[in-house]
Amino acid sequence: MPSILRSHTKKPIPSKYLSQFTKGRIFRLHKPQIGPEQISHYLNIPPTTVRRTIAKGYQEGKENEGRGIHPKTTKLQEEAMVEEALKNHHTTDFEIVKKVAPNVSTKTVKRIIAQRHLKKWLTQERVHLDEDQAQERLEWALAHRYWTRKM
Repeated sequence: MPSILRSHTKKPIPSKYLSQFTKGRIFRLHKPQIGPEQISHYLNIPPTTVRRTIAKGYQEGKENEGRGIHPKTTKLQEEAMVEEALKNHHTTDFEIVKKVAPNVSTKTVKRIIAQRHLKKWLTQERVHLDEDQAQERLEWALAHRYWTRKM
């Protein structure tokens, strides 16, 4: 059976990437246990390309297990850290680590709080002045504007 993918009788189509159609043909032919060399010869594709395509195709559905750093905290510990940070804004990150999860660093606490877009500090409430108090403060400031720090 002649291959559709040939531009000439002996030369493969010059292409850097396989089309989805060609990948599908490779998988369809691979299912009945035809070897990569036979598929390569049939489709006129290099055998290494066939092997790599098959290997990548079987890895697509699987998660990469064992990759990356495993978290040292659980979801419950993270929630407890956030709750502690919000409950008492004066506690330090080190105190939160000692209370909730002694096996992690203070950077972990900072990162968890930052991921939730939270800050441990609150703005202080502004003193609300009425008109009389504001006028008295202005008069005092104008009267003492030429004073030095030592005075």
